[in-house]
Amino acid sequence: MPEISIIVPVYKAEQYLPDCIDSILSQTFSDFEVILVDDGSPDNCLAICREYAARDSRVSVIHQENQGQAAARNHALSQARGQWVCFVDSDDLIHPQMVERLYHAAVDGGASISMCRMLEAAVPPGDFFHPCQGDYDTVGMDEATLVSLFDRDAYPGWVACAKLIRREIVKTHLFCLGRVYEDNEAVCHWLQEAGTVAQMSYPLYFYRSNPDSTTQKNFSLKRLDYLWALEQIIRFYTLIGYTQLRDRFCGLYAEAAAGCYSRVKYELNRPDVAREIEKSVWHLVRKRTVPLTKKQFETLLDAMHPKLIRLYWPAEAAVRTLREKGAAELARKAAEQLRKGDRK
Repeated sequence: MPEISIIVPVYKAEQYLPDCIDSILSQTFSDFEVILVDDGSPDNCLAICREYAARDSRVSVIHQENQGQAAARNHALSQARGQWVCFVDSDDLIHPQMVERLYHAAVDGGASISMCRMLEAAVPPGDFFHPCQGDYDTVGMDEATLVSLFDRDAYPGWVACAKLIRREIVKTHLFCLGRVYEDNEAVCHWLQEAGTVAQMSYPLYFYRSNPDSTTQKNFSLKRLDYLWALEQIIRFYTLIGYTQLRDRFCGLYAEAAAGCYSRVKYELNRPDVAREIEKSVWHLVRKRTVPLTKKQFETLLDAMHPKLIRLYWPAEAAVRTLREKGAAELARKAAEQLRKGDRK
């Protein structure tokens, strides 16, 4: 039985797939299986996968009709034999020592998840493959640590890649079918379930900035799944009482909702979908499912009701004056505005 299962969902990646698989098979740690899941890719990916499987007994291939990355990963998990799981995207590369380093960090550190940093670029720099000298530290997954991880990495801690995870933890919360950004939603559950995580400061995972990837190509309605993922994360951290971390993700949500609304309405010319986004956002805000700060509320109001925001500012200023300086000052300012109006 292999110690580790490395899972690679494959779709429209024939240009990069051989380099990806080669980087996996060149690992200094060799006790693993590679499960390549061809997700109905219309190019030459399936033939490439089968060629590697014929050459290396550690490689197996699953072929399925196109169902999305979540279904591909879940399918592979149902057949994985390793005690540990590692996810690699088919257009990315991993450092020759990544699996070895993550494995020893997890086992020696008594952690259920180990993770390294990611290097993002269009092409890997020449020194990416140099020997790794980085060490690791182990941390408990309490709220303060997660907030620190969020503030330091600005979100990559919540992706499936660049990690080694005990298989039973992954299977406690599988990927949501039919969604993109599905790993963002799943990983928050894994981190909490792990309890202890080993962290490496060295970048051992190369994330290719591929303009044709699902999350990088031109804006489409599938990108709205980012709002779904953020809503689920906010609900989860509210449920377990991590309000400081919840508020961090609320900030992301306000920015993302405002951006998605504008792009759907003006770039895609879909005012009907924009209205649905607006209804969903204000419903969550009213229910306090997504508790927003004043600044975050104003960001959404400005994006969705640009005319209303021009009425909001004077009203907000009046309320602030009344609260801070009393009714007399508010009356003085109102009279001053009226005099200015008379002079025009």
